[in-house]
Order: sequence, then C-alpha cells, then structure tokens
Amino acid sequence: MKDTQHGYSALSIWLHWLAAITMIVLFVLGQAAEDAADAERKTLLGLHISIAMSMYLILVARIGWRLHNGRPTLPSQQSKPLMLLAHWVPVILLAGLALMLVSGPIMVWTKGFPINIFGLISLPSPLGKMDTLHEVFEVVHKIGAKLLFFAFLLHILGVLKHLVVDRDNTLKRMLVPIKK
Repeated sequence: MKDTQHGYSALSIWLHWLAAITMIVLFVLGQAAEDAADAERKTLLGLHISIAMSMYLILVARIGWRLHNGRPTLPSQQSKPLMLLAHWVPVILLAGLALMLVSGPIMVWTKGFPINIFGLISLPSPLGKMDTLHEVFEVVHKIGAKLLFFAFLLHILGVLKHLVVDRDNTLKRMLVPIKK
C-alpha cells in the first residue's frame, strides 16, 4: 500500500486521480459561476461548495498521504531546471489545494452563511458575518484558484513532455500501481 522509490501505490494513484478530477470540476464550476446570472450563479456555487465539502476529507487525505509517504525518485536524466519544476509543481499543487480547503469554508462562513452540502447537511458558521475578512478570503481563494490552474498547466506540460518527447514510463507510474 506504500509508495516505493520506483512507483506509486494503488492508494496514491486513486487519491491523485480523484483529487485531480475534483479540482477540475470545482475550477470549471467556479469559473462558470463568476460569469453566470444571479440565480444560476447561486446554483453553481451551491454545487461547487457541496462537491468541495463532500470531498473535503479525501482531499485532506491526499495532502496528508503525500506528506507522510513522500514521492518516488524523480527521473534523473532531466536538466536541473526541469528537476526543480518536477519537484516544486506537485508541492505547489498540494499547497494550492490546502489553501482552497481553508479559504473556501472561511469565505462562506464570514459571509454569515452556513455551508450547505447538497441540501442534506448544514454546517453552521462558527465565525459569524465579517465583511472585511470575507473580502480577504475571497481574494485568497481567487488567487489560489489561479495558482492551481497555473501549476496544473505546468503539470500537464510535464506529462506531455514525458509522453511525447522522452517517451518514458512516467505517466505509466501514475496509472499502474507498483507490484509488491
């Protein structure tokens, strides 16, 4: 179940793809909500918040698992700048994810609202309405979304480089778990 120096475990792969798909869906919903009319915006944000909160523990597990478990060895045939990118882009992705997990709920709560999860669960605000703090966390959340988007693009470019240019098994390592 643990990663090795040569590859990722099934749990790491599962958490990676679940987090990736969730982050893409949340980004698309968040962007769509920004451009939507009020009624549609409310619906899209409600869905964004519900998905984010229902995935909260899994996303936190993704961060915790990576921090606890480390990463397999990076391919060493890369240049120093590419090795730095290979090291820091996943760190930025996880840090950005952590930022979103903190700023999102605080943003809702400081607006004075409970967090409503699919109309089934309501998490009351422990903070109450705080307009100035809400505005700060709204900016933090938007910056976090842009940071995640930029890091995601770098990550995809790295995947494409390994797939098309290097033709190595880097992508396979995130698709097929290591054998014991």
